[in-house]
Amino acid sequence: MATIKQIRANRRNAKKSTGPKTEEGKNRTRFNALVHGLRAESAIIPGEDPAKFDQHLERLTNAWMPQDDMEKSLVEQIAINQWKLARIDRAEARIYDPNVKPTDLALAMHRVYLTQVRLERSISSTIADLERYRKQRLTRQQDNKPKHNEEFKIGLVWYNEEGKGHYAVLPQILGLDGIWRDIPADVLGDFPDPPGTA
Repeated sequence: MATIKQIRANRRNAKKSTGPKTEEGKNRTRFNALVHGLRAESAIIPGEDPAKFDQHLERLTNAWMPQDDMEKSLVEQIAINQWKLARIDRAEARIYDPNVKPTDLALAMHRVYLTQVRLERSISSTIADLERYRKQRLTRQQDNKPKHNEEFKIGLVWYNEEGKGHYAVLPQILGLDGIWRDIPADVLGDFPDPPGTA
Protein backbone atom coordinates (compact mmCIF):
# COMPACT_ATOMS: atom_id res chain seq x y z
CA MET A 1 0.00 0.00 0.00
CA ALA A 2 1.27 3.48 -0.89
CA THR A 3 2.24 5.83 1.90
CA ILE A 4 0.86 9.37 2.26
CA LYS A 5 4.19 10.73 0.98
CA GLN A 6 4.02 8.54 -2.14
CA ILE A 7 0.42 9.51 -2.85
CA ARG A 8 1.28 13.20 -2.60
CA ALA A 9 4.33 12.73 -4.85
CA ASN A 10 2.18 10.88 -7.41
CA ARG A 11 -0.35 13.71 -7.42
CA ARG A 12 2.39 16.32 -7.93
CA ASN A 13 3.87 14.29 -10.80
CA ALA A 14 0.45 13.78 -12.39
CA LYS A 15 -0.05 17.54 -12.58
CA LYS A 16 3.15 17.87 -14.62
CA SER A 17 2.13 15.28 -17.24
CA THR A 18 -1.10 16.37 -18.92
CA GLY A 19 -0.55 14.80 -22.34
CA PRO A 20 -0.08 16.46 -25.69
CA LYS A 21 -0.98 20.14 -25.97
CA THR A 22 -1.00 20.79 -29.73
CA GLU A 23 -3.64 19.52 -32.16
CA GLU A 24 -0.92 17.63 -34.06
CA GLY A 25 0.18 15.86 -30.87
CA LYS A 26 -3.39 15.04 -29.91
CA ASN A 27 -4.11 13.59 -33.35
CA ARG A 28 -0.90 11.54 -33.28
CA THR A 29 -1.67 9.96 -29.90
CA ARG A 30 -5.43 9.66 -30.43
CA PHE A 31 -5.33 5.99 -31.46
CA ASN A 32 -2.42 4.83 -29.26
CA ALA A 33 -4.49 2.36 -27.27
CA LEU A 34 -6.49 1.11 -30.26
CA VAL A 35 -6.68 -2.69 -30.37
CA HIS A 36 -9.72 -3.61 -32.48
CA GLY A 37 -11.51 -0.27 -32.98
CA LEU A 38 -14.97 -1.53 -32.05
CA ARG A 39 -15.35 1.06 -29.30
CA ALA A 40 -13.55 3.77 -31.25
CA GLU A 41 -14.87 7.29 -30.92
CA SER A 42 -14.42 7.82 -34.64
CA ALA A 43 -16.15 5.68 -37.28
CA ILE A 44 -12.90 5.60 -39.27
CA ILE A 45 -9.73 4.27 -37.66
CA PRO A 46 -6.19 4.34 -39.04
CA GLY A 47 -5.79 1.96 -41.95
CA GLU A 48 -9.38 2.41 -43.15
CA ASP A 49 -10.34 4.45 -46.19
CA PRO A 50 -12.61 7.41 -45.29
CA ALA A 51 -13.76 7.62 -48.91
CA LYS A 52 -15.15 4.07 -48.72
CA PHE A 53 -17.09 4.93 -45.57
CA ASP A 54 -18.44 8.07 -47.27
CA GLN A 55 -19.54 5.94 -50.25
CA HIS A 56 -21.23 3.48 -47.87
CA LEU A 57 -23.02 6.33 -46.08
CA GLU A 58 -24.05 7.88 -49.41
CA ARG A 59 -25.52 4.56 -50.60
CA LEU A 60 -27.55 4.25 -47.40
CA THR A 61 -28.64 7.88 -47.62
CA ASN A 62 -29.82 7.34 -51.21
CA ALA A 63 -31.67 4.18 -50.16
CA TRP A 64 -33.40 5.68 -47.10
CA MET A 65 -33.72 9.30 -48.34
CA PRO A 66 -33.80 10.90 -44.84
CA GLN A 67 -36.04 13.98 -44.68
CA ASP A 68 -34.88 15.66 -41.46
CA ASP A 69 -31.98 15.70 -38.98
CA MET A 70 -33.38 12.85 -36.89
CA GLU A 71 -33.66 10.55 -39.90
CA LYS A 72 -30.15 11.56 -41.05
CA SER A 73 -28.80 10.72 -37.60
CA LEU A 74 -30.45 7.28 -37.64
CA VAL A 75 -29.12 6.52 -41.13
CA GLU A 76 -25.60 7.53 -39.99
CA GLN A 77 -25.95 5.23 -36.97
CA ILE A 78 -26.88 2.33 -39.28
CA ALA A 79 -23.88 3.12 -41.50
CA ILE A 80 -21.47 3.23 -38.54
CA ASN A 81 -22.73 -0.06 -37.10
CA GLN A 82 -22.51 -1.78 -40.49
CA TRP A 83 -18.97 -0.38 -40.89
CA LYS A 84 -17.98 -1.81 -37.49
CA LEU A 85 -19.57 -5.16 -38.39
CA ALA A 86 -17.42 -5.28 -41.52
CA ARG A 87 -14.39 -4.39 -39.36
CA ILE A 88 -15.11 -7.45 -37.17
CA ASP A 89 -15.19 -9.70 -40.23
CA ARG A 90 -11.79 -8.38 -41.31
CA ALA A 91 -10.34 -8.72 -37.79
CA GLU A 92 -11.69 -12.24 -37.29
CA ALA A 93 -9.15 -13.67 -39.73
CA ARG A 94 -6.30 -12.34 -37.56
CA ILE A 95 -7.57 -14.24 -34.52
CA TYR A 96 -6.61 -17.61 -36.01
CA ASP A 97 -2.93 -17.54 -35.08
CA PRO A 98 -1.22 -20.94 -34.63
CA ASN A 99 0.66 -19.57 -31.58
CA VAL A 100 -2.55 -18.72 -29.68
CA LYS A 101 -3.67 -21.11 -26.94
CA PRO A 102 -7.00 -22.88 -27.61
CA THR A 103 -8.57 -21.32 -24.52
CA ASP A 104 -7.53 -17.82 -25.62
CA LEU A 105 -8.86 -18.54 -29.13
CA ALA A 106 -12.19 -19.70 -27.73
CA LEU A 107 -12.46 -16.57 -25.56
CA ALA A 108 -11.59 -14.30 -28.49
CA MET A 109 -14.13 -16.04 -30.74
CA HIS A 110 -16.80 -15.71 -28.05
CA ARG A 111 -16.12 -11.96 -27.76
CA VAL A 112 -16.26 -11.57 -31.54
CA TYR A 113 -19.56 -13.44 -31.64
CA LEU A 114 -21.08 -11.31 -28.85
CA THR A 115 -19.97 -8.10 -30.55
CA GLN A 116 -21.39 -9.25 -33.89
CA VAL A 117 -24.72 -10.07 -32.28
CA ARG A 118 -24.78 -6.70 -30.48
CA LEU A 119 -24.06 -4.79 -33.69
CA GLU A 120 -26.61 -6.77 -35.72
CA ARG A 121 -29.27 -6.10 -33.07
CA SER A 122 -28.31 -2.44 -33.00
CA ILE A 123 -28.69 -2.21 -36.79
CA SER A 124 -32.10 -3.92 -36.67
CA SER A 125 -33.23 -1.74 -33.77
CA THR A 126 -32.09 1.46 -35.51
CA ILE A 127 -33.91 0.46 -38.71
CA ALA A 128 -37.07 -0.14 -36.64
CA ASP A 129 -36.60 3.25 -34.93
CA LEU A 130 -36.16 4.94 -38.31
CA GLU A 131 -39.30 3.34 -39.74
CA ARG A 132 -41.32 4.16 -36.60
CA TYR A 133 -40.08 7.78 -36.55
CA ARG A 134 -40.79 8.18 -40.27
CA LYS A 135 -44.33 6.84 -39.83
CA GLN A 136 -44.96 9.25 -36.92
CA ARG A 137 -43.50 12.17 -38.89
CA LEU A 138 -45.76 11.41 -41.87
CA THR A 139 -48.77 11.12 -39.54
CA ARG A 140 -47.96 14.51 -37.99
CA GLN A 141 -47.64 16.05 -41.45
CA GLN A 142 -51.01 14.58 -42.48
CA ASP A 143 -52.62 15.98 -39.32
CA ASN A 144 -51.23 19.45 -40.07
CA LYS A 145 -52.39 19.41 -43.69
CA PRO A 146 -55.72 21.01 -44.46
CA LYS A 147 -58.57 18.56 -44.64
CA HIS A 148 -60.19 17.77 -47.98
CA ASN A 149 -60.73 21.14 -49.72
CA GLU A 150 -60.31 23.02 -46.41
CA GLU A 151 -59.33 26.57 -47.32
CA PHE A 152 -61.19 28.57 -44.70
CA LYS A 153 -61.43 28.41 -40.88
CA ILE A 154 -64.34 30.07 -39.14
CA GLY A 155 -63.58 32.61 -36.41
CA LEU A 156 -65.25 33.04 -33.02
CA VAL A 157 -67.81 35.76 -32.38
CA TRP A 158 -68.96 37.11 -29.02
CA TYR A 159 -71.94 39.32 -28.33
CA ASN A 160 -72.19 42.03 -25.67
CA GLU A 161 -75.28 42.92 -23.58
CA GLU A 162 -76.61 45.10 -26.38
CA GLY A 163 -76.52 42.16 -28.78
CA LYS A 164 -73.69 43.56 -30.88
CA GLY A 165 -71.29 40.95 -32.23
CA HIS A 166 -67.51 41.17 -32.17
CA TYR A 167 -64.80 38.81 -33.37
CA ALA A 168 -62.89 37.14 -30.55
CA VAL A 169 -60.86 35.12 -33.04
CA LEU A 170 -60.72 36.22 -36.64
CA PRO A 171 -61.50 33.73 -39.39
CA GLN A 172 -58.51 32.44 -41.36
CA ILE A 173 -57.83 31.65 -44.97
CA LEU A 174 -55.22 29.29 -46.40
CA GLY A 175 -52.77 31.15 -48.63
CA LEU A 176 -51.27 29.77 -51.82
CA ASP A 177 -48.02 29.26 -49.91
CA GLY A 178 -49.78 26.91 -47.45
CA ILE A 179 -49.75 29.37 -44.51
CA TRP A 180 -52.93 30.20 -42.59
CA ARG A 181 -53.57 33.95 -42.26
CA ASP A 182 -56.17 35.92 -40.27
CA ILE A 183 -58.72 37.81 -42.31
CA PRO A 184 -58.59 41.43 -41.04
CA ALA A 185 -61.74 42.61 -39.23
CA ASP A 186 -61.99 45.72 -41.39
CA VAL A 187 -62.21 43.50 -44.50
CA LEU A 188 -65.02 41.49 -42.96
CA GLY A 189 -67.04 44.56 -41.98
CA ASP A 190 -69.81 42.44 -40.46
CA PHE A 191 -69.90 44.07 -37.04
CA PRO A 192 -69.59 47.59 -35.72
CA ASP A 193 -66.48 48.63 -33.84
CA PRO A 194 -66.08 47.03 -30.39
CA PRO A 195 -67.10 49.19 -27.41
CA GLY A 196 -64.52 51.78 -26.37
CA THR A 197 -62.81 52.07 -29.78
CA ALA A 198 -64.92 54.95 -31.15
